[in-house]
Amino acid sequence: MARTLTAVGGHVAPTSNIGLAHTVMDALTTRAEGLPGIGAFYGPSGVGKSFGAMYASHPGGFNGVYVSCRSFETRRSFAEQVCKAFSIVPKGNIPRLVDEIIQALALSGRPLVVDEVDHIVESRTLEVIRDLHDASGAAVLLIGEEHLPGKLRRHERFDNRVLVWQPAVRCTAADFDLLAKQYAGAISIDAGLKARVLSETAGITRRVVVNLENIKRWCDRHGVKVASEGADLELYTGKAPGRWAVA
Repeated sequence: MARTLTAVGGHVAPTSNIGLAHTVMDALTTRAEGLPGIGAFYGPSGVGKSFGAMYASHPGGFNGVYVSCRSFETRRSFAEQVCKAFSIVPKGNIPRLVDEIIQALALSGRPLVVDEVDHIVESRTLEVIRDLHDASGAAVLLIGEEHLPGKLRRHERFDNRVLVWQPAVRCTAADFDLLAKQYAGAISIDAGLKARVLSETAGITRRVVVNLENIKRWCDRHGVKVASEGADLELYTGKAPGRWAVA
């Protein structure tokens, strides 16, 4: 999957956002009786929110039911997605599907992880999530972009059910070292180039990983094992190239 940016060869670099997602899930699933069970994990695109949440909810962790919203999501298509994640054949109208999901969540005790929630935050589909949470008591983790808190706070009945607001963090120097070991373990990257990568990528993990791959290839082409700040390589920043000069 394109989102598994911190996984190579079945191994996972335990970056900061994986730890944060795990902490949020732990708070939701071990909350005291009577407390709301919705958490929001939000931040810029590409910092690793989705992968952190997927890793934290895998069968070896919290065994969450993971779904990702799409731009065309409706109440029915969302409910069908969750049904399929539970291996439930979606039959009947929306109330029947929702009842099936509520029963599955309540009986299994599994949390529900909803990614790309920005696609539904302005629609009635968001109310389906509230219904699932209220009726089943299940923990629900919502994942979205940095403006997600403001969008959710416009829905008072939903906002007051959020127990944890957790911003994701940009790639740190420690995260860089973990990712470098994972993606470019055969080479060394000096402190100057490391600082340059973090600065020019604005700490976006996806861009950092692309640059690690590019640096590794540069070292392979030049037959060296050390990449320094003075290396003649162009870093990937995610910005589109400028216009071609007109002759």
